Amino acid sequence: MMLGSIGFLSPALLAGLIALPVIWWLLRATPPAPQRIHFPATRILKGLRSREQTPARSPWWLTLIRMAAAAAVILALAEPVLNPTKGVVAGTGPLVVVVDNGWGAAAHWQDRGDMLKAVLSEAAHQSRPVMLVPTADVATLHSLTLESAKAASDRSQSLAPRPWPSDRTAAAEGIRSALAGESRAEIFWLSDGLENEGGTAFASALADIAGGERITLVEPGRGLEPIGVRLVKSPSGGFEAEVVSPGGAAREGTVVAMSSRGQPLGEAAFRLPEGARSAPLAFDMPIELRNQVGYLAIAGERSAGAVHLLDSAARWNRIGLVSGASFEKAQPLLSYLYYVERALGPYAQLMHPNAVSTDDAIAELIREHATVLVFADIGKLVGRSLEDVTRWVEGGGVLVRFAGPHLEQGGDELIPVPLRFGGRTLGGALSWSEPQALAPFEDGSPFAGLEVSSEVKVSRQVLADPALMDDRTEVWARLADGTPLVTAAKRKSGWLILFHVTANADWSNLPLSGLFVEMLQRVAGLTGLAEMAGRIPAGGTEGAGASQTPQNVLAPVEALDGFGAIGLPLPTARPIEVAALSRLSPDAEHPPGLYGEAGRLKAINIAGGPVDLLAPLAVRPPGALAAVYRTDEQRPLKPALILAALALLFLDVIAVVAMNSGLWSGRRRGQGAATAAVALLAWAAALALPGGGLPLQGAGLAAAQTAGEGGAASSATSAADQAAGTAAPARVDDGFALKASIAPRLGYVLTGDPATDETSRLGLSGLGRMLTLRTAFEPAEPIGLDVERDELGFFPVLYWPILSNAPALSEAARGKVDAFMREGGLIVFDTRDAGEQLPSIDPSGSPSTEALRRVIGPLDIPRLEPVPPDHVVTKSFYILRTFPGRFDNGQMWVEAEAGSETSDARRPRRADGVSSLVITANDLAGAWAMDELGRPVFACVPGGEEQREWAYRVGVNLVMYALTGNYKADQVHVPALLERLGQ
Repeated sequence: MMLGSIGFLSPALLAGLIALPVIWWLLRATPPAPQRIHFPATRILKGLRSREQTPARSPWWLTLIRMAAAAAVILALAEPVLNPTKGVVAGTGPLVVVVDNGWGAAAHWQDRGDMLKAVLSEAAHQSRPVMLVPTADVATLHSLTLESAKAASDRSQSLAPRPWPSDRTAAAEGIRSALAGESRAEIFWLSDGLENEGGTAFASALADIAGGERITLVEPGRGLEPIGVRLVKSPSGGFEAEVVSPGGAAREGTVVAMSSRGQPLGEAAFRLPEGARSAPLAFDMPIELRNQVGYLAIAGERSAGAVHLLDSAARWNRIGLVSGASFEKAQPLLSYLYYVERALGPYAQLMHPNAVSTDDAIAELIREHATVLVFADIGKLVGRSLEDVTRWVEGGGVLVRFAGPHLEQGGDELIPVPLRFGGRTLGGALSWSEPQALAPFEDGSPFAGLEVSSEVKVSRQVLADPALMDDRTEVWARLADGTPLVTAAKRKSGWLILFHVTANADWSNLPLSGLFVEMLQRVAGLTGLAEMAGRIPAGGTEGAGASQTPQNVLAPVEALDGFGAIGLPLPTARPIEVAALSRLSPDAEHPPGLYGEAGRLKAINIAGGPVDLLAPLAVRPPGALAAVYRTDEQRPLKPALILAALALLFLDVIAVVAMNSGLWSGRRRGQGAATAAVALLAWAAALALPGGGLPLQGAGLAAAQTAGEGGAASSATSAADQAAGTAAPARVDDGFALKASIAPRLGYVLTGDPATDETSRLGLSGLGRMLTLRTAFEPAEPIGLDVERDELGFFPVLYWPILSNAPALSEAARGKVDAFMREGGLIVFDTRDAGEQLPSIDPSGSPSTEALRRVIGPLDIPRLEPVPPDHVVTKSFYILRTFPGRFDNGQMWVEAEAGSETSDARRPRRADGVSSLVITANDLAGAWAMDELGRPVFACVPGGEEQREWAYRVGVNLVMYALTGNYKADQVHVPALLERLGQ
């Protein structure tokens, strides 16, 4: 029975309301207890006249209270429900509940969960057998069975969206098999609104399975359709993406470009017009920032389709082009670089040198940080060019060379394989041979999986000398007769790649084919550089720890869950063959994510394929009832009515006691009491109902639910914290936060000793002056902080002097320090005793060393080592070989390098290659300290002012090291560093 938005699960009990008039009559006819009057002596009775009379029936307001309480009890027994779902399912036979839990259902999963809960609740009330069918859980579709509604409800609690499309074909087969003994079944389909694979056939199968019973199809409402994002190849070379949709209402939003660490790097707005299937968007980002993007995500849309992972295919390289052809012969269609430019132009930044000579052109490209060099018919490099290119390749560059007349005369040492002089001609009047086609690519080749056209022919080539080939040379492509066509060799961190034909159509029609574009994309690093850099050269290994995974197989590394969160892959995920990568669609065995290993990762995305992946549901089951997901939660009102009845009965007791005690002694008081009673009645009824009254549908209900749930969650969290014995994190003082964040500052830990704290302040103040004079970093005055109370995250560097009586840290302080180091902060611990021993090495150290052990001992500190000569801190700003402070005989310790680190994931993370802590004993702050006039406060022994200068340089290097990370370890800085070192 429905009454507006309120339904009654037991409407028969509402017949009890008929008895309310009888109850009214009985209550009105029963007077209250008579009032007792104590008569005095008879002599004073003369003229006694009673001015008050005992009423013959109950007051109307008391009767109203009792009637309201009776009505509340009757209504509660009728089980009223706000926003009921009664009538959603009908019948008495089996009920098949089909739930699309693919990626398209993730964005509004809560709505589906509420609808599913309501359907199963009504099925339980009707005692109907239920079959729960999650269409994306392929493993369960082969073992479907009818079960009780309660068992199905319990199993539905574990349902979650999957990061792949639904498999409706398997779902239809599983339903047919499970209902083999049933001819009719009601079907309730919670759809994601997408066609997916087999959507039309699935609709027909459901109609056949229903056998005339009712079919209900629930789809997302307008504006709630699932949407996805994908990267697109821009002809203009920009960083562009596309938002795809099944159509429907107009949508607006923002796509955010995120780094692999989850940091936003840029964003672009999009607008989907009414009924549009896609909308383009562009990011305005420099190439250096663009190459750091790890994935794209639609803000506010939680699904695997709303996240697009980027791999090496999305990397935008700087490719330098150099041709050995003369300008007179370089006509547009005959130019050696024309087809290379057309093949790589949409996917990379092409660099054309302004210099005329080859030597100057190569030097210019290397100076402008080209990542790939393409040489067309450059026979031999000599002198400066040979040295520059060799150094560039060994530092990680990729050199791609094309053959030509110059290379037929022999090459230089920057070719992957020795060549025979003269080359080879296939076909022609004086040749018995015919032009050769390409052989299929082998599995170990980066070109594996590319389709070879029989129309591609080679009529001329330079020949590799097989007698001089060694195990370091790899053959990536061959002609049909087995002759190498593309060879490659690893040269330290870089690659040498040679196409044995020209880059134009003189020797082959390969540059005229689409295969040429795909091959260049892979060898130039657009889709395969990362893989090639991580491969094991043929016939060799990379040490005992080399990966045993076959080169043509990519193992899952990271995966998306149904909500688009990046995490570890499921145990059911299987490796992918490289050859099958281009035609693979995400499924349960190959979920969207990153595959491969360090240095050779490939991405599989939901929305990476055609727009048709998000096609709307084309065919609906014949005669199906259409519905949309409800946003109003079903709420029982029985508890509220019971509470209201109890409140009214309590009010009745209070009123009766007051009347019998003589508090009501006059009509005016009675009238006032009646008014107060009615007010109390309304107040009690208002408080008894959830949310302070009968909630309305729509936004008001949602707001009330949100507030209630948030408050409950907060209370539960607080109670859990108290039960566990952990204090909630202290609120950051606004004044301290404002002072620490409004300008960059260095921080020092307060020790409680005024002299030590003043030295720390003067020392960091003096270091700040030097940083302002010598670097672009201009810190404000340092701040002293208490690690037990203050927030540490405002400071990039903390200076922590260790006193011999330093106490151990509390649990809360240890957590704050550990979090500070894990998030990339640097702490400089200074024992100030010029000791050379570390607590872990010398257990009988000095008192300050013992105190250091007491302070950092409970922390999860990695293995330490003395600063290596090639450590980044030795060259982050100045080139240093020692690290003196006020003293110069102490050792400085940092985290051990990666090769010797433990695999314990709980230790502080080395953000950007920066050690999380530095330990010294040389009293750095004492050397840095200067008074208000800029005069040193303490003497430096034994080196005097020269030692103080080196101490300032140590401080500058430490701050630059914390702020810039390990960028000075990049290969691009090596030439300058070697020059400064005089090597």
